[in-house]
Amino acid sequence: MKKTIYLYKSGELHRKDSSLCLLDKNGDVTYIPIEQIDAVLCFGDITLNKRVLGLLNTYCVSAQFYNYYGQYIGRFIPKEYVSGKDMICQIDSFRNDKMRLSIAYAITETELHNILSLLKYYNKKDIDLINMIHANSDILSELDECNSVDQLLLKEAQAKKIYYAGIDKILENTNYHFVKRSIQPPGNEVNALMSYGYALLYANFLTEIDKSPLMANISYVHSIAKTTDSLQYDLADILKPVIVDRMVLRMIRKNQLKNSYFNKTNNSCYLSKEGVAFYLNEYENQLAQSIHIGNRYYSYKNIITKEVYNLYNYITGKKKFYKPYRMEW
Repeated sequence: MKKTIYLYKSGELHRKDSSLCLLDKNGDVTYIPIEQIDAVLCFGDITLNKRVLGLLNTYCVSAQFYNYYGQYIGRFIPKEYVSGKDMICQIDSFRNDKMRLSIAYAITETELHNILSLLKYYNKKDIDLINMIHANSDILSELDECNSVDQLLLKEAQAKKIYYAGIDKILENTNYHFVKRSIQPPGNEVNALMSYGYALLYANFLTEIDKSPLMANISYVHSIAKTTDSLQYDLADILKPVIVDRMVLRMIRKNQLKNSYFNKTNNSCYLSKEGVAFYLNEYENQLAQSIHIGNRYYSYKNIITKEVYNLYNYITGKKKFYKPYRMEW
């Protein structure tokens, strides 16, 4: 399994023979094993030239650029080899109202199933979430009545409101509290942790989508008119509770966090450099964990790739049914 490299230092990316290296402002050189990676995620101020782009293209390595807080700026994608047939299949699956609704339903139903599984897990730990579990179970059963993507989005919003109240309940006796979901900017430590994790998960999905025959700018749940490369958001919704939310709750409940991991102002809270380093280590460890599915073991990073091709195989007719990953606890 190839690695994702996260660059937080600012500097210049250089091609040295057939290798990639980062020269930072202090003159220090960091060598990047180009044959062992599939993506470079740049969070610092990075400059590069066409020789570097040529090397990335040769080894099919994408480069994504973010600001320090994880907000997406843009990316370099190696030369694409998407067939015209695959492109037409994806466009047709979007334009076919029945098929689009079936995909959107599967994504939303699985997302709601996974957040319900998380609530059930913590309910077993003597945290009274039973009313929230019943309420979200009712919403889940009502999805069959939805006749449009907009109706699915409304049910999703209702379920998430209850879910977020559940997260606040789970963290009730800890040092950090959720209160409510706040994004731009994150309003407290819990929101900072969730937002940063979601940004990393989006990046992982975007990397895998770019490597696949799928087009990132055609999605089924999120509006293609409001967001760019919106397919990453569709697929990430399936695994947010599985990968990011579980990890955030664990870190808080096990007292793994320090106040120095956060930079707080009156209206915002972001991870500090120390916090980012800690978070990335935890996140990569989470992706490396394996679970048993069918007759095989998959790491969570494998599952991200699997979800991309799960959708691809459905819209191209290689599979009759689309069944995203469901967390069972």
